[in-house]
Amino acid sequence: MTVIKSILRPATWVFYLVIVCEILFMISPFALYFYSTYGPTLNFLHHSPYTAWLTQFFLPHFSETSSPLLNALPKLGGFLIVFGALMFFAGAIPIYWAKLRRRGAVTGGLYKFIRHPQYVGLVIVGLGTILVWPRFLVLVTYVTMLFLYDLLARWEEEQCLTKFGDTYRAYQARTGMYLPRALSTIIPRILPPSGLKRVLATIGIYIVVILATVLFAFSLRDYSLSKISSFYTDGIAVLSPANLADKELRAAFNIAMAEDEVQNILRADDVAKLIVYVVPQEWYLPDLPIESEYKHGGHHVPQDFDRRYYKLLFTKPRTHTPEATAGNIIKSAYGRDPIVLVKVDILSSKLIGIETPPSHVYWGDIPTPMF
Repeated sequence: MTVIKSILRPATWVFYLVIVCEILFMISPFALYFYSTYGPTLNFLHHSPYTAWLTQFFLPHFSETSSPLLNALPKLGGFLIVFGALMFFAGAIPIYWAKLRRRGAVTGGLYKFIRHPQYVGLVIVGLGTILVWPRFLVLVTYVTMLFLYDLLARWEEEQCLTKFGDTYRAYQARTGMYLPRALSTIIPRILPPSGLKRVLATIGIYIVVILATVLFAFSLRDYSLSKISSFYTDGIAVLSPANLADKELRAAFNIAMAEDEVQNILRADDVAKLIVYVVPQEWYLPDLPIESEYKHGGHHVPQDFDRRYYKLLFTKPRTHTPEATAGNIIKSAYGRDPIVLVKVDILSSKLIGIETPPSHVYWGDIPTPMF
C-alpha cells in the first residue's frame, strides 16, 4: 500500500502539470521549446480516429460568439485560477509552518471548515484552466486528477488517524473533507466504506463520470459552433473568429471565390473539403497559420476593427472521416493545412491580394484550436 501511495502522490502532480503547463508556456517566449517536446505527444494521438478527438477543443478559444455566457467563460476561468491558487496557498502555508515548528495537526483557518483546502484550491485552479484551455485531453486529465486527489486525501487521513488518534477523529466529526460539514451531510454516501467493493465501485464511478463528462463536452462543442459566425455547404465550412453578420461573412467569401487565381490554386491542391477562416484585417491570432511572425502579446483582437477589410485563410482539413460534410467538417477535423491567404475589401467588392500562408503556426506542426 505504501508503494502505491508513493507512486500516486507524484502522479497527481504530473496530471496537474500537464493541465497547467500548456497555458503557461503558450503565453511565454518558451512556447517553441515546450511544444518541441509536447507537440509529438499530441500528434501521436492523431494517428487513430479513436484518440484524435482528445486534442480537439470543446469550447471557443479564439472565436467570439453570439452567446454572452460563452464569451464570459475565459474571464471566469482566469478568476477561478487566481482564486484557487490563493486558496491553495492559504491551505499550504499553515501546514508547512506547523511542520517547521513541529506542532500538531492544523485545525484553524480554512481547516476549521474543511480538511483539505489545498486540494480544493487545486481543483478550482484546474476548473479555471479548462475554461481557458478547453481541450478534451485536459478535461479527461482533470477528471482523473479529481479521483487521484480523493485517493490521496483519504490516505493522508489514515496517516493522521494513526498519528493523532482520537484528536483527529474528533476533528473529522466536526468538519467536512472538501465542503463544510453542513453541506457534506447533504451529499449521500454511495461508496462502500472499504475493501474490494469500494475499489470496484470507485472504478465504476470513474468510468461513468468520464463518459458523462465527455458527452457533455461534445454537446458544449455543438452549442459553441452554433453560436459562431459561420455558414456551411456540402464541402466547405466558412467561419469567423469575429462576430460578423451573415452578409459580411458571405460577401468576403464570395469575393475570394470569384477570383480565377484562387480557384486555380484550390484546383491545383486537389482539395475536396475546405475550412475557411474570415478574419478582420487588423486581428492577429497566433492559433491560425496566417502571419509568420510571432508576437508575444498573444491575441490582438480590437473590437473597433474596420469591417471593410478581411483576410481569408483557406485550409484543407485533416480528418479521419473524409465523408464528413457541412458542419461535420469542423467537428471531425483534428488539424488543417493552409493553402492560400486571400485579402479582400467587401465595400468595393475587390480583391486586395493573394499570399502564401505559413505551413503551420509559429510553434510548429502541432494541434491548435479549430475555433
